[in-house]
Amino acid sequence: MNIKDVSDELLSRIHDSFKEFDFVLNKSQSEFKRNVNDCTQIVDLFFYKKGQFITIKPEIRIKEHQIEKIYRAVSQIKDRKYLTLGNHLFEIVKYIDHGIEIDDSEEEIRDWLVEDEDDISKLVEIIPKYLKETILPYFDQNSSISRVDELLNKYPRELSIHNVMYPLRANIAIIAAKLNHNPKFDELVEIYDEELLDAEGTYREEFVRLKRELK
Repeated sequence: MNIKDVSDELLSRIHDSFKEFDFVLNKSQSEFKRNVNDCTQIVDLFFYKKGQFITIKPEIRIKEHQIEKIYRAVSQIKDRKYLTLGNHLFEIVKYIDHGIEIDDSEEEIRDWLVEDEDDISKLVEIIPKYLKETILPYFDQNSSISRVDELLNKYPRELSIHNVMYPLRANIAIIAAKLNHNPKFDELVEIYDEELLDAEGTYREEFVRLKRELK
């Protein structure tokens, strides 16, 4: 089995399940996408070869347009892949099922493995279940500026399961706090300022520019 064959078959067989909820398939990117309010909600399926298996890494993302527009205005890396909220699907499962919000586990998250047609058929059954039980509830609950503020700023000194790209997360978080009129905005800026003292130069410069723009 090769990646293209597995990708084509799986995406075509689960397409209707996503279409039911107004997701549009971008086959070239192996992603399902829909727009809700001022957000884009995305389900990514990354296919790659690992040993004798085709491996599929499922991720979900929320892109809040107003937040990311502000971030793009100060970003020095124009082709950076922006992410407001999102993670590996199974990390989001841990949040939905057990309320885990801090990313402090060293346990490796497993991807889906495909070796034969039976494996594809199993995924055709379970992916729509994840869509209804995990993905849609996460999207429905968290596609707003107020929820981005709440989720990313709840534990500002910890790695958030909702955005594990830490320097980026800090920048997104203070934008959300400002737009949401968070009364702890100044306190949060001080915390992230401390946490980013040793960050890579570009992220640090973006944070400084954001502080200036948002205040």
